[in-house]
Amino acid sequence: MVMPELQQIEQQGKAVREQIDDYKDTVFAILGFCSLWFYDETTRQNRTYVKVFQGRRLSPYGSGEHPSSVGSESDNEKDITPDLGIVVRDERGIVGEVKKNFPRDDVQRSDKIFEQLKTYDQNLQGWPTADESLPSHHIVLLVHQTTAKSAEDYYISEANKGTLVFSRPFSIVRFNRSDQRQPYFFFQLAHGQGCPIEGSGDLGHGVQVPMQALVHLYSECKLYDAQPPLPYLLHLIWEHVITPIAYQDPKFERLRWNQKLDVNVSVDDMLKTLYEGFSFRHWHLKYLDRQPEIPRRRWILEACQFLVSCDLAKWVIQDEELAVSYKKHKDVLGDFVQIKAKLDAKTLMNPSLPGFDGGTKPHQDPK
Repeated sequence: MVMPELQQIEQQGKAVREQIDDYKDTVFAILGFCSLWFYDETTRQNRTYVKVFQGRRLSPYGSGEHPSSVGSESDNEKDITPDLGIVVRDERGIVGEVKKNFPRDDVQRSDKIFEQLKTYDQNLQGWPTADESLPSHHIVLLVHQTTAKSAEDYYISEANKGTLVFSRPFSIVRFNRSDQRQPYFFFQLAHGQGCPIEGSGDLGHGVQVPMQALVHLYSECKLYDAQPPLPYLLHLIWEHVITPIAYQDPKFERLRWNQKLDVNVSVDDMLKTLYEGFSFRHWHLKYLDRQPEIPRRRWILEACQFLVSCDLAKWVIQDEELAVSYKKHKDVLGDFVQIKAKLDAKTLMNPSLPGFDGGTKPHQDPK
């Protein structure tokens, strides 16, 4: 008989892995959809007249307002940051959101998603063009094949009632991952006006993007402008920041699986390594001014604090430098998923009351 604690840990572990899969699939969807425009299958080269971006800050402006008057610091709260953007020949653009799991019966969440899409249906300044403007742009919602019908039904229902109208071309595109002998990511128009692709297939009939190509792109783009699940981020930090530092220690080669090695690492090093190695930075090298620096410092600090709370590290300088008790892992991601699942399960089974720790002991103020 399985103990309730083990059942809860297993359930939480499954939930964490689903969150990681959703995050990765969102990255793959961004990469795959944009590649339909920037990669020419005929020449096997990137199209020089296509620009792509992720999370770029675009500033709305009214029809009577000159574009050069927008984009000030005071306007930043009005800016939009789409999951993906495409500019073709500096003449037309595409902005899109990826919502892998469109809600089936949650009207409030559905409303929120389309409210966000409606903010893209206006004049926008900040495109990666000479004057930061474009004559026209298309709006796209990308959803997984299993929930595309829900998105389409919601949109049609609201449009028929007259409560949801787009003045610019709008499309819903379904995607899914096929793990056949030659795996690929599949994109197909589910509703609306198709975005014309030059020489790379027809979205109406569906387009396949080989996973081999996406895996190569993913090796350089693992983080977009939404906060990743904690074990996913910790995996990147452990493998690509902490382990290389530990490797420089002469004791590393003799380190056994049950032994630990003290490794000091700065928050700034974590930020720099992940930003340069795993964000969409290389898409934006020529127009960085409106691009966010990913990962956010807040995400890194939360990951560090998680290590501290699990007795895997200590602060040397609060929020600046960390002393990590490094150990070798056979499955880094799996181990962090398990740690997170155990903590989540413990929290669910022992909910705390305000002012109490675990519902049993009152908190004590640190001295």
